[in-house]
Amino acid sequence: MSENLPATSREPVFNVPTVLVALIAALFLIHAGRAWLLTQDDDVEFLLWFAFIPARYDTSLLQGISPGDVIPGGIGPQVWTFLTYAFLHADWTHVFVNTIWLLPFGTAVARRFGTFRFALMFAATSIAGALAHLVTHYG
Repeated sequence: MSENLPATSREPVFNVPTVLVALIAALFLIHAGRAWLLTQDDDVEFLLWFAFIPARYDTSLLQGISPGDVIPGGIGPQVWTFLTYAFLHADWTHVFVNTIWLLPFGTAVARRFGTFRFALMFAATSIAGALAHLVTHYG
């Protein structure tokens, strides 16, 4: 014999926090734009503007070449790439694998922290990751 439960007591099939859905959508949309809308040259230019490139901070690596000739942007990308690199992926497999890991672990963190603190933590840990990479690979 089955009981009829009120509609309000049902659990949703997918119970992923909105902030996580938005983050995953951003990851897929950015990669789709790169893969389907940009030419290979445009994609390289896009990466030069938004990927974290340690050579931006040590121009001695460029051996006499002006940094502006190789890596565009000046001070802007030196600041924003500490965060924007976290939205870039090498290929579709990279996006899917990151999403598979982000769903269970990000859901738990987002539920515990809430939307604002989750977004803040995502930004802070992305920046910390770039800083750690820069410090350990300087020069």
